[in-house]
Amino acid sequence: MKMLLFLSVITVCLHLFTTQVSAECYSPSFNFASYTHPELLDLTTPPGSVIASFPVENVRSATVVQQPSYLETRIVGTDLQFLTTAAFAQYEEREIQTVIILQVSYQCTTTTKNGLYRHNLKLANNHAPSFLQDAYEAVVPLPLPKHFDVTPFIANGAGIMARDIDLINNAVTFSVTENDYMLIESHTVPNDPKQFKAILRLKEQVLKMPNKLELTVTATDAGVPQKSTQVSVVIDPDLSIVYDDPPVFKETFINTTIAKDLLLRVELIPGTETYDVQYSLQGTDAQYFTQTVWENNTGMDLKVIDLEPIPKAKPILNVVAVAKRSQLQATSCVVLVHIPPESDPEVPTTTVDKVLSVLHLNEMSEHRDIFPLTIESCTYSIQSQTPGDYFFIEDATIPSLSSKAFDREDKDLFSGLDFPQFWIVLKLACPVPSTTKTELESHTNWNRSGPMRDIEFSTDLTHLNIIVDDVNDNSPVFSFPPNDAQFAFPTAYLARKMLPDQLLQVEASDLDEGLNAVIRYSLAANDHFDIDPRTGVIFPLKSALGNEESVSLEIIATDRDGAEDGNVSKVKIRVCKATDEQLVVLTVKNIDPDTFESLLKEISLKQGIQMETVRNVFSVDGEELKVERRSTNQQYSTTTIVYAFKEDRLLPHDDLIGAFKSMDANFTMIFTKLNDLYAVQPKIVESDTTAIYPYIIVAAFFGTLVVAMGAAALYYRNKIRRANNSSTSSLSRSSNISDSIIVQHDHKAPSSTPPVENGGTHPITNARSLSDLLAIVEDAEQENEKTEPKPPAQQDRKKSIKFSDHVERIEVYDKYPTS
Repeated sequence: MKMLLFLSVITVCLHLFTTQVSAECYSPSFNFASYTHPELLDLTTPPGSVIASFPVENVRSATVVQQPSYLETRIVGTDLQFLTTAAFAQYEEREIQTVIILQVSYQCTTTTKNGLYRHNLKLANNHAPSFLQDAYEAVVPLPLPKHFDVTPFIANGAGIMARDIDLINNAVTFSVTENDYMLIESHTVPNDPKQFKAILRLKEQVLKMPNKLELTVTATDAGVPQKSTQVSVVIDPDLSIVYDDPPVFKETFINTTIAKDLLLRVELIPGTETYDVQYSLQGTDAQYFTQTVWENNTGMDLKVIDLEPIPKAKPILNVVAVAKRSQLQATSCVVLVHIPPESDPEVPTTTVDKVLSVLHLNEMSEHRDIFPLTIESCTYSIQSQTPGDYFFIEDATIPSLSSKAFDREDKDLFSGLDFPQFWIVLKLACPVPSTTKTELESHTNWNRSGPMRDIEFSTDLTHLNIIVDDVNDNSPVFSFPPNDAQFAFPTAYLARKMLPDQLLQVEASDLDEGLNAVIRYSLAANDHFDIDPRTGVIFPLKSALGNEESVSLEIIATDRDGAEDGNVSKVKIRVCKATDEQLVVLTVKNIDPDTFESLLKEISLKQGIQMETVRNVFSVDGEELKVERRSTNQQYSTTTIVYAFKEDRLLPHDDLIGAFKSMDANFTMIFTKLNDLYAVQPKIVESDTTAIYPYIIVAAFFGTLVVAMGAAALYYRNKIRRANNSSTSSLSRSSNISDSIIVQHDHKAPSSTPPVENGGTHPITNARSLSDLLAIVEDAEQENEKTEPKPPAQQDRKKSIKFSDHVERIEVYDKYPTS
């Protein structure tokens, strides 16, 4: 009997279990917990289309949880269906993910299940770029300099923008129709991967534009096949701003002989004269002239007042006529009026055409027919030339001045000159008619040195000033870094704490002049570093050395400010990833900045290694920063992060410390491992206010650097004063960091000094080691370098910052002090 009762109970339980199981959601081909559809979903699928269907049992309803949803579900009979919604048509406009993930709640007969449904998208170039405006127009003021960006005058300062909503290959490149004024650049828009910006720049300086400039800008994406869109851009000169050419005299040198009622007409070149041009006469001899400006303001008359006041011994009158519209728009004409002595004969009928002639010749070329050497029956000869011996008369039968090739960059040739130039004196010799001795002696009363006497105001000499013009015959030369040099950069998680602002600063020079010597820097395409084209500072990108152990960078220097016809020089360097086991935090006492730099070079040379720094701070111990305070016992200290290469490998922490300890130094050195700097975790207490996280430490770090730079300036200023005046000494506190240009970072540095604990007022430069500066909470999973550190959830004590009355410091006090 008991056995029968037991079997009945077992039968009832099995029936109830079978009934319960049969009421669960079931499908032979669909996994309710997680399902990924094997086919790709076309983004051009119309709304309301069924994209997937599965046979199911015991499913009453299916609901998509998140909103907005691009897909929806429904139960039709025994089928579970997935459909596109009306919002699916805007997916590419709104989203960037290449897979749609739905969180679905399934209502079974007796229970509820939650699961994920994934559907990968079919990626194609469905859209051409679209401009944000149908047309663009800009009214620009003139004149404008070379490479000027006209964006501020387009679309209320927004510029030319285009958008490509494709999920992949949507990078837009802009081009512009061929024209004489504008070139175009393509740029991405931060925080919007689907929007791109075109920058229009002037090819050359533009003083005037004859009429409006009509351009067509084309935006082309990177899809396969490529798609493009065009827009009209009109650049119109601002007619309310008028640019007048600077005034220019027709003649810049007038050479004549004095005569009664001598009238000199000084006239401007047509087209350069305006009503606001002002004329003046300059020089000590201006007192002997009257000037009369013409009614149409295009020139003036110069007339000698009277011959009587002029001293008898005065051989020449020299004045400068000036026409000026502004300080930058002026022209001048030199006027020489010769006054021959009464005993001299009349001026010969054959004279030189020009007393002074200025010519321009290009370097590195031979030149012919530089200057004609005959006037009627008279012939020039070279009386002298300096520097060198480059000019000669090529053919005596048809004489003309020629030259050999010369190098403008020849420092020995042009030493002592303001700029590369030659001075040549040509003497005009005319045939002397045959005369008897008596006839010749009859002329001795006026020709005391012979028939061709060289007197001060003689008209048989021509001075040639040959100015050597530069040609782009030199390429940039790198002085730093050397080719195939190697450097190190911290790993990603260390870089986020140390905030290195640069890798290095490139230095190159060019022997040419002007634009030919203007160097623009660039880097070969890479995902790790970029370079400031003007300063040569190489700075890290967010993705610097993310996964790679080392990268090779090609640095390019192009003269002519990066023009296509500029000369190019290249160097290659290797950048290795440095971990905390290869970096040493070094604090050195009793050493000034100059001595510290010499120390690093000395260690590198002695140990056969290459030693570099990632960051360093120089400081001077003292109570306050006062330039006028004089002291002879200031204590310098240096805190820096150092690494070193030996051959092609980075030295480990212990070997690097050993290199320093090998030096017999009379100063104190303190060594710290980077990972020891992150050992202390700040305690956090629950509060309804916003939690203070390591941002206060970052603020302290940058505040210290700001003060350090100011102190460094004071230090070097006092150092120069001591060199100029040995009788007095004024030592100033100094603090120095890298002298590179600060480039843009995601971290914002406040312009303040670092906080000190518990409201203390110890000096700014007192014991601010990098362990203090870098005490940022290290993420529990620091090995994952791609993960940004997250703020802790709780803290026991909260620190606050306040400014004290002394500008030189920030005080930190406990908002919730412990008992």
